[in-house]
Amino acid sequence: MEKEKIVVLTYDAPHRKTQDLLFRLKIKKQFPVVVGLPWQVRKNFKPLIPHRPWQPFPIKPVDLCNSLGYEYILVTNLHELISLLGVLKPDYVLIAGAGLLPAEIVSCYKVINSHPGWLPLVRGLDALKWAIYEGLPIGVTTHIVNEEPDSGLLIRQVEVPLYGWDTFHSIAWRQYELEIELLSQAVEDIKKITHWHKLNNDHPVRRRMPHALETRLLQRLAERINRIENFDEADNFYASIQN
Repeated sequence: MEKEKIVVLTYDAPHRKTQDLLFRLKIKKQFPVVVGLPWQVRKNFKPLIPHRPWQPFPIKPVDLCNSLGYEYILVTNLHELISLLGVLKPDYVLIAGAGLLPAEIVSCYKVINSHPGWLPLVRGLDALKWAIYEGLPIGVTTHIVNEEPDSGLLIRQVEVPLYGWDTFHSIAWRQYELEIELLSQAVEDIKKITHWHKLNNDHPVRRRMPHALETRLLQRLAERINRIENFDEADNFYASIQN
C-alpha cells in the first residue's frame, strides 16, 4: 500500500517543536517532505512564567533533515509555498511552525494543527494559562484547520490529567508531549473517523495573558490541585494516548 504524502511546515531556523515532531515521525517510519518558511520576528513578549520548551538543538533544519533522511525545501514566501504544494500534491500538511495560512492552502489541502488547548473553549495563545485561570479543561486538540484561528474539523481531543503531586511546569511538559504525540498520530487518527465534527468559533481567540493575571495563575492552580485526590503515576495516561 502506497504511503501517504505528508508535508511538514516549519520555520527555516532551529525550532524545538519541529525537531521533536520529526523525531517522532522517524520512529513511526513516516517520511515527510519538510518545507521551511522564513522565520518571523515577532514582538518580544516576556511572560512572568515561561512554560513552553523553547531551547532547540542548535542545528539548521536542512542539516537535521539530511541526518534523518528527509527532503528539505526552502521557500521564501507564501506564494512560493502555494506553488510548491501544487507540485507536491500532499495528502496531508502538518503544521510544526507557521503563521495563519491563506485560503489558497487551507481550502485545498488537509492542513493539520495540534493546539495546546481544549477547542473551542480555549482558542489562541497561552491556552494552558487561560485554561488554568478560568477553570477550563486542560487538553490538546488536533484539527484540520480553516481560515479561522483554531477552528475547522475536529480530529481528536485528549484531556491532560492532573495529579496531586503536579506543578505548573509538570502539567505544561505533559501537555507539550501530548501535543507532539497527537500531531504525529493525526494521519492515522483521521483514518478512524466516520463522522466529522465541526469546531465552532463562538469563543474568543485569546491573546498573551497579561502580567496582572499571571500573578494570580499559580494560586488558582494550587486551589485546583488541592481538590485532587489522585496521586497515581502517569504511566496509564501515556499508554492511553497510543490507542
